[in-house]
Amino acid sequence: MYRFLSLSLLTLLLAATPLRAQNANNEVTVAVFSLNDFHAGFVQNEAQGIPGAPSILQTLDSLKAVYPYHLTLSAGDNFGGSYFYKMTGGQPLPVFFDMAGIRVSALGNHEFDDGQDSLALKWAHTRLRPVDWDIKYLCSNVYNAQSAIPAYAQPFSVEHVRLSPTKEVAIGITGLLASSAATQISASRIKGMQFRGDYTAVLDSVRALPDFKAVEQAPIRFLLMHIGVAQGEDGSPVWNDKRPDELSKITGPLYQAFIAGHSHDLVIGRINEDHQPVVQGWWQGRYLGVTKFRVDTVAMCVRSVEQELVSVPLRHPASLTGKALRMQEITDSLLNVTTTAAGVKIGTQIGYCREDLPHDRADKLRLTQMGQLVCESYATAYQLAKAKDLAASNVITDLHNGKKLKQKKSEIPVVVGVSHFGSVRAGLVKGRLTVLDAGEVLPFSNAMCAFAVNGKHLRQLVEFGYHNERFGWMQYARLDVKLNKKRQVKKITYIAPDGTRVRVKDNTPVVIVCDAFMAGGGDDYPVKFFPTEKKLDVTMPGATDCFIQYIRLQREI
Repeated sequence: MYRFLSLSLLTLLLAATPLRAQNANNEVTVAVFSLNDFHAGFVQNEAQGIPGAPSILQTLDSLKAVYPYHLTLSAGDNFGGSYFYKMTGGQPLPVFFDMAGIRVSALGNHEFDDGQDSLALKWAHTRLRPVDWDIKYLCSNVYNAQSAIPAYAQPFSVEHVRLSPTKEVAIGITGLLASSAATQISASRIKGMQFRGDYTAVLDSVRALPDFKAVEQAPIRFLLMHIGVAQGEDGSPVWNDKRPDELSKITGPLYQAFIAGHSHDLVIGRINEDHQPVVQGWWQGRYLGVTKFRVDTVAMCVRSVEQELVSVPLRHPASLTGKALRMQEITDSLLNVTTTAAGVKIGTQIGYCREDLPHDRADKLRLTQMGQLVCESYATAYQLAKAKDLAASNVITDLHNGKKLKQKKSEIPVVVGVSHFGSVRAGLVKGRLTVLDAGEVLPFSNAMCAFAVNGKHLRQLVEFGYHNERFGWMQYARLDVKLNKKRQVKKITYIAPDGTRVRVKDNTPVVIVCDAFMAGGGDDYPVKFFPTEKKLDVTMPGATDCFIQYIRLQREI
């Protein structure tokens, strides 16, 4: 049985449902609460529907009151994709996880964002890390250069939930990470590492380990996976992975359920030929997964498995209590004291947005307005970096304020900003724009680079971008692209900042500006599109600062 549980229904349950430790059949419910793809979504954002860490804590406390026998864990991507996280150095994450009771997590691709050395420290270097808190990363299919699972991870774990002073139930958990994660991590972070996609062979090899007997003997057993699922056309879950064939083979009685993450889709149902239950909450804590195991405490076996998705409402700070209120105080404090390298508080206003500019990361097969703004900021950053003196910078400023630059078409430089779809993480809301607002749109702050190519090269890159359906269409700015029905590029016209239209021919000189992640092969972009011999010697700010600089320059967008 699978259900979506709203907050109102949960409130009724709290008010009217008598809690009994076990019924006449000696059965109890052991609930596993799962958070996935949190991406350090600490700060509530009403426009984006992000509830924030305090609201998540309050909802978890309500759930724990309904299900006193419980375990809370994460399905990976705990951080990354958050400007707030980057600017605060991740200080509040161990506090939040400690308050939530999260000590087990799948290994996600964004766990590598700060490098493997930082991953191994598990926030031991942050001043807010609770002294009695630690976390286990579970992953059985990622190996280091020595063909071993890295020391900061382990393939499986057995956790225990106490049912009474004399009895507890064991929970066996095995971890997996999507093999495609290798293309979503900067190559320098995972040099020499292997991300295996033969999942069934991996699980068989893990099962052969002597210590795995403890998992097999545990009454509750499931896979904790940073591997995405999606809702199929018929409403049934389907694997959203490069190797769905391998995942479909994971059948049999060993794993009673799947708890998933990674694809940012809200999914619940049954999957594979054995109709195993699977749940995946919505990213940034919008929904939590609840997997309920009905356990016979005499026979010590699971009688049934049910799953629910619980929405997390956006709560006003005045309604928060206990740990949630403390988390709100920590978040507010960090917002007030955290500054950029230039000493600007991240809450400082830098511009104004004339209308809502939403960005739906699930709707990835299109050119978005936010994507174009980001790419325009890249092109502008390159032009500013190339300016020889203050007068040249003022010319560019005049251009973006609507003043004409008198140039012949043949003299107009074709400068095109491009971006992989996944770099843009949020939209903007009508009204004042702060450093934090801009940073959350483009939080990764990857290094920037530029390449001197020609129109033919640009056409091939744009055409590839229209066929990168797994990670989303490439974003670009200043281009009018005409496609045929097969999404092949027929014609490209460059639109200069002053509105002049320039036909881009095969031999037209072009400068492509992008972030280093994309140029290094990220999100499946072939490195041939970014040849090192064509790289220009120009120093630009990081991607996030390019966007912040652009908003300051525009003042209104």
